[in-house]
This record gives sequence, structure tokens and C-alpha cells, in this order.
Amino acid sequence: MPAASPTSSVRNPENRASIKRLTREHFALYRGYLDGVSVEQLHATYGDATTDVRATRRLIGLLRDTLSGAARRTRDVEATHLLRLRPGSIPEAQRLAASEMPTLEAYRESVDPDGFHSEAELLELYRAEFPQENTPSVDRRTTRNARLRRRQVDALARMEASLVQAPRPDHPVASWLEPSIAHRLQNTGIHTLGDLLGFIERRGHRWYANVARVGPKAARRIVEWLALHADSLLHMLSKRALTPRRRLSSNDPALVRPRQSGIVPIESLDVPTEIDGSAGTNRLRNPGLPCPMSTDLQAIDAWLATRQHSPHTARAYRREAERLLLWAVNERKKALSSLDSADCTEYIGTFLADPQPAARWVGRAKIERNHPDWRPFVGALSNRSRETAQAILHAMGQWLVAQNYWGHNPFSNAPAVAIGPRIDVSGRSLNHGQWQNVVQAACRVQYSQRELRDYLALNLAYSTGLRRAELARATTGWLTQSALGSGPANGWQLVIPGKGRATRTIPVPQAVMELVEESLRARGLPGDPGVCPADTPLLTHFRTGNSLTPDGMGQVFRRLFSWAALLSTPQNPVGDRARSNASTHWVRHTHSHHALESGADCREIQLRLGHANLSTTLLYVKAGHHGPVVNGKSGVLPTR
Repeated sequence: MPAASPTSSVRNPENRASIKRLTREHFALYRGYLDGVSVEQLHATYGDATTDVRATRRLIGLLRDTLSGAARRTRDVEATHLLRLRPGSIPEAQRLAASEMPTLEAYRESVDPDGFHSEAELLELYRAEFPQENTPSVDRRTTRNARLRRRQVDALARMEASLVQAPRPDHPVASWLEPSIAHRLQNTGIHTLGDLLGFIERRGHRWYANVARVGPKAARRIVEWLALHADSLLHMLSKRALTPRRRLSSNDPALVRPRQSGIVPIESLDVPTEIDGSAGTNRLRNPGLPCPMSTDLQAIDAWLATRQHSPHTARAYRREAERLLLWAVNERKKALSSLDSADCTEYIGTFLADPQPAARWVGRAKIERNHPDWRPFVGALSNRSRETAQAILHAMGQWLVAQNYWGHNPFSNAPAVAIGPRIDVSGRSLNHGQWQNVVQAACRVQYSQRELRDYLALNLAYSTGLRRAELARATTGWLTQSALGSGPANGWQLVIPGKGRATRTIPVPQAVMELVEESLRARGLPGDPGVCPADTPLLTHFRTGNSLTPDGMGQVFRRLFSWAALLSTPQNPVGDRARSNASTHWVRHTHSHHALESGADCREIQLRLGHANLSTTLLYVKAGHHGPVVNGKSGVLPTR
């Protein structure tokens, strides 16, 4: 029994009159005891680190009583006697000789492995080398004891074959694991070994973080014990459940879920043949207009393959197609190609507004697609999100009709979603006083590397109006110098790549460039962005030096706004909504409002923000003003 086997009967036997479940670990422990291994060594190998050697000594006594009692009940008189003999009752041959005299067989193997000497010659050599110990009585005792030891080993093997039990998925955790650990697992809702296996698979390698007072060492022992009994438990823990996610590449086979029905990601969905779309009521039945796609899954895959404009766009399109397909198959019990206008209207108007049953459709945010707890929703969709979903699905329907897969587009007659203004200009930006609080909260006399990175992120976002993903992707290669007017000074510009060949150019204030140079030097790089490799990120993780993800960038700004809330004043409060909801888009809105209030032209702001339509930019125009303009310039932070 390895150290990773914290069975309750092994760990705390003193509270039991007998052992309810005898395992192979028990027999391994008792076999070592009969072989003469010290109790201290047995405790180090098989005992619990939270107990002392007395617990293992008590367990050995309990095993002796349990095994001999079981042998007595089966009328195995020999085993009853042999298994109660203590170490030393059957001494080995070497224990009889002060000079550690070997047996005759061991002597023959060491001096005459090829059998050159006869039996008489070998015995004469043996007695000549060990004259004191080699007597007929010693030989007889050695033979008798060796035979007795073999009988004892055979008796223990017989008892093991008839009594040993293996853990099963339906066994309670309390019957196998240490009582204190089992109690903590039960408090978490884990009552059987099957529950424990499922919990670890769902939570991953840090599953123990969700169990009070179970640390990584205890978790490792439990996992190793489960692996030891994987055959009887009928489950081997997956690589995904045992390996930190950062150590698995995105295409690692361990991250691929098997094909199955139910609420699962589209790449793992197994659709029954009768509703896979091959016989859908909306399929175009015209032999003269062939279609290479046979099922709804194939049709969705083909459509998504044509919509790879950007990772963000691809995710949005896949998400909406996936949700509709799952709803059709699991709720409507029909193929995607059998949905009619009434189905589509109910889906957009009712289901997306409140996905029910929530336990089936709604899950926690930030769960990977390969995780068993993944769900297609994290909550009800807003009117704006439902409008977007309807637009995407309508476009998918038009494409499927054009490809001769659908006979008509069922989303064509779906009523439009009633929505308000596209941009909440009044509730998602800060006035100048509030913005000063945010700047003051991020400003330091002496910066750590992370504080400097955060202050640069705040400056860069406010002075350029970049989106969160653009801030995360920004590199020194995006920075270019251009002559300002006819003077000798050179100014910096940020050239942001867009879809296709579309780019936009934004001037970067000198104060922000000074922060960029200081941040590069703090990371051990040349201060001149033009000297750095073009793929050097402007904003990085302060420990790893890798580019921040968009989510990581969002965490930076949430932390900055939390600091600002601590410095807010009655005149310029940074309210609870800003503290809990503020994001990079708040800074983008604030940048636009302040720039427009300072007299910047709407078309200039449109180009700077990358809006496709001027009407979107005009939504930023407000009837009133926030207050005095910062430095009298648009989109420029006050310097330190």
C-alpha cells in the first residue's frame, strides 16, 4: 500500500473492533510485518503522516485479530495458527549465525554456480568455511523454518484471495478514505467514490480548492490512490483533470471531449440520425441544384469556415449557431433544418431572453469548452444581444439558402427586437473630475513594474480610445514616427491594423511616449520603440513578460477603477457602478466625450475610434458638458 492510500480502516483502526474492508494494502502491510520489517519503517511506508507509529502498531494488532478470526471461521486451522505468529517465531537461517552464515543453497550459488563440485565436495567446502555454525541441528532448523515460512506465506495468500476487497464507484468515501478527509468531502456533497471521480473530472487538477481544509498534499494522495484502483473503480482520471491547463496546448487530444448528446459544444455534439438535418422539412429538394452538405452540422461547419474574418467574429458566429442547434435538438427535438418561422420567433423572443431550465442551459463564466460544466449561456441575453443573435442567424439562413441547403430562411419573418440606444453615453463614461480621481489613483512617485504597466495602459487607452483587444495586441511595430509640420521634431503615431487592408492612424502624445520608453527600459529592453523587435508587446504580464490577453487587460482596468473608488470625493464620486462595471470601454467612451467637448471634429473621432458609420460616433455627442477640458486638448492625459 503506497503512501497515497488514505483508507479509513488503515488510518484510524483504533476506533474499530474489526476491519470492514480488507484491501491489498492491508495484506501488503501485514506481509511486511511477518517478514520482520520494523514497525517504524512500515509506518513510514504505509502510515498516515498525521498520525504517529502507534496508529500503525494498533493496526497490525487489529489485522492479526481480523485475519486469524476470518481463518477460524473458514476452519483453516493452519492459517489461524500461522498468521498469529510474531516475527522471530520463525527465524531465518541467517539469524542463527553470528557471522551471518548463508544457507547451503545460497553458498552453492555463490561459489559453484556451474555445478562443478559434487554434493559431498560442496558440503565439505561449506563446513570448512563455516565450521562453528554448520551443525546437523542448525541444518534441520533451517530447513524446518524455511518450510514453515513458506506455509505462512501461502496461508496469507489464501486469505488475501478470499477476503480482499476492491473499491467500487458506489462505495462511500467514508469506507475508504481517512475519516477527517471523508467528512470534508461529504460536506462538499461528495458521498461516494464515483462522486469524487466526477468532481475531480469537472474541477480539474485544482479540484481540492473547492473542498474546505483539503490541501495539495492530501489531494495528491487521494488522486494517486484512485489511480492505483482505477481498474476496480472502472475509471482512469483523464489527463485534462490531472494536468494544469497551461501545460496543455490548445490542440492537445486531452482537451477533446468525446462525441455525446445533450448540452455540449458543437464540436462534441452527437446528433441522432433522425434529426441530423438530412431529412429536414426545410431542405431544398431539387436534383438540379446539388448541395455538398448532407447534415446540419456539416452545413454549420461550412458556413463558419467562410466567416473567419477575425477570432472575435468567428467565436460570435459559432456561439449563435451552436446555441440554435442545441436548442433545436434538445428542446424542440427536431432538426435545425426543420425549424419554421414560429420556432425562430420563439427562440429569439422568448428563449434567448430567459434560457430555461437554467440548470441545464446557464453556467458559470470563464469555463472552458472541454469542461463538463460548460454551458452555452451565462445568463439571459439583453435586447441588444438578442438583436445581434438574430442578425447573425438571419445571415446564416441567407447563406444556407444560397448554397441550396435550405428551401427558405425561417428568420426572414421573425419580428425585430425592440432595443434602445446602441451606446449608453450617459452611464458608461466619467466626467473630468472623476477621471482625475482615476489618474490620481494610478499615479505613483516610484513605480513598480506592474504599476508602471497599469499607468501606461490607462494613458494609452485614454489618449487613443483603443478597444480592449487592440490594447492587448499593440506592439512596438504599430508605432511609427512622422514629421510634424515643417519643424524638425518628430511625432509618434499608432497604426492599428483592421479587417482586410483597413487601418487607422492615431497620434500618440509625447507624454504617453515617454511612458512607453520608460516601460520598455523597466523590462530590460531598449527605450527606443524603433529599436525593439516589431512584435514586442507594449503591455505585458509583469512576471512572464508575455502579452496580456483581452481578459487580462480587463482585469487591469477593473483594478484601476477600484483604486479610484477609494479616492473619490463627494464632488466627484466614482460610484458603485463604475467600481463594479468599469472597463476599457468606459475609457474609450470617456476619451470620445472629452475630445468632442474640446472641439474635436466628429469625423476625426470616427476615424480614431474605427467606427464604420458616423451615426455611431454621433451617439457620443451630449447636450451638456462634463466640466473643464483636460489640458485644453482632446484625449491627452495630464503628465506626472
